[in-house]
Amino acid sequence: MPAKPAAPAPSRSPSKSISQAFRCLDAVARQGSVRKAAESLHLTAAAVHAQVVNLEAQVGAPLFDRLPRGMKLSAAGEIVLAAARRAQRDYEQALSQVEALRSLRRGHVSLGVPTSSAERLMPSVIEATLARYPGIRFTVRTGNGESLLRGVAGGEIDLALCLERAPPPGVERVRAWPQQLGAVVAPGHELAPRGKRLRLRDCLAYPLVLPAPDMELRVMAERIAGRERRSLSPVVETASVAMIRQLAAGGGLVGLLVQENVAHDVAEGRLRWLPLSDAEAKSRTCLYQRVGQTPAVATGVFVQFLDAELGALMAQVQARVDAAA
Repeated sequence: MPAKPAAPAPSRSPSKSISQAFRCLDAVARQGSVRKAAESLHLTAAAVHAQVVNLEAQVGAPLFDRLPRGMKLSAAGEIVLAAARRAQRDYEQALSQVEALRSLRRGHVSLGVPTSSAERLMPSVIEATLARYPGIRFTVRTGNGESLLRGVAGGEIDLALCLERAPPPGVERVRAWPQQLGAVVAPGHELAPRGKRLRLRDCLAYPLVLPAPDMELRVMAERIAGRERRSLSPVVETASVAMIRQLAAGGGLVGLLVQENVAHDVAEGRLRWLPLSDAEAKSRTCLYQRVGQTPAVATGVFVQFLDAELGALMAQVQARVDAAA
């Protein structure tokens, strides 16, 4: 007899099921028999039995103990069914998120970023996000890493983007992108030809413009200098990354910044960025949130665009470094 057409089970639509075989496995486990499972699924008993037998062949072990009064999950069956139910839940959740993404009309992203990121990186990310999802709204706060993470811990903002640092209690890192400290100089500076062979000690013979002492960039530089038993004596120290770029481009000073800070100036030929080969020159830009926080759909969309923009910036700067090597 031909199989009856498949129809929705009472609590789960076949269109949202990851596998017909797992649906049959689940139904037999719930009903205790192939016949009752077939009735609940609107299939023939032969079709359900074939699905179970094929699944057992793939697993390589019986999934049911065949008893006089029905079928009971074996130890192997319990393991497989538990995994199948987890996978089904994950699949249905994914479908729900995709549907939310498709129907995204409104949303809000609350984040904190360093002033340097608010200057160029964030406008690019926000513009790209709004071009695709014009209903999303943004609240952007600026500050140093410490103040931004306090804002996350206190519930004032949902996300904080900053160079990696130990988060306060209740805050966790959710994403990270590699960054590297490098010397920033004018294209005609004496250090420019050094390329990838540059170390921090090579920069100390020149006047320096450095980030302020409370900035993570400065902490990185001081850590390297301390390992070399050198001291940093900047001509200018400032919390303004824009000032560091300007003085490096026009004033002959040597600055210390990461790729994100200089990508546009490097692309335009105003600056050269020379990665420091010191081991301690590596860091990461990290995204932080409250522990256990479930990101909204709008937040997930924003992070995708942020990831794409940061990736493009890093590749852009690296291409320039490689071309000049």
